[in-house]
Amino acid sequence: MMNHEYQEIPLQRLESTHSNIASECIVQESIIALHCLGMDGEFQPYTTLLGTPTRVRELHAGHLFSEGLARDIPNLDLIQAETVDGKVNSHYNSIIIEQPENRLVTTSCGACNHPDLTVDHIHGIPNSVSQNLSHPELLHALDFMRSKMDLFQKTGGCHGAALLDSYGNVAYVSEDIGRHNAVDKTIGLALFSGILAFNEYTLLLSGRCGWDIVAKATRIGISSIASVGAFSSAALDLARANGISLYGFVRETGAWKAGIN
Repeated sequence: MMNHEYQEIPLQRLESTHSNIASECIVQESIIALHCLGMDGEFQPYTTLLGTPTRVRELHAGHLFSEGLARDIPNLDLIQAETVDGKVNSHYNSIIIEQPENRLVTTSCGACNHPDLTVDHIHGIPNSVSQNLSHPELLHALDFMRSKMDLFQKTGGCHGAALLDSYGNVAYVSEDIGRHNAVDKTIGLALFSGILAFNEYTLLLSGRCGWDIVAKATRIGISSIASVGAFSSAALDLARANGISLYGFVRETGAWKAGIN
């Protein structure tokens, strides 16, 4: 059985004393081509992603916004997605700021092709004060996010992202086989819900936090990032340069924090 999120496939199940054929749910990974209008008025692809083909319009909007490609805040009505022969095509009916190379962005990396790992502020503003979150607040927020990750509970094979507001509410939970795709979907969901400023939000991650995720947060003004996994050295450097607090390896036993508070 197959849907847009996962495939149910018969596989050999190995156990300590025997093996048998059983059905396993495998998270769906598909080609997702993002198109924009060219100067000639025709659509042309500018990025091809590998990702889970759900909430594709939100993914496209979040990608445009967090990568600093959209001239204006992406409008849901300007994005249309369709699936043809298993390939997903999403069309943004507008011209983007620059024409990046049409390359494949895999599920293990983001669009981290800047030569010196710096980021210009596009939509956000430099943060002077980040949320100062306690360990119990971090645990509660990440646990709540995971409780809403239905695809992960079904397959165990995807990443999750969400936003935590200054009142302790967790919203816009998204899932994808790619961690950067999950972030883009969360940002797109927030945009389509009317969120235009992200400075009061903490980005929640089910996995690790790399440079590419901090770059997205920097561009749109997110103040804090909390991840179940570790943060990298490049992520730490970029966060410190832009006033973003990082919380990593959030566990029952504690968490690591690097920030300005």
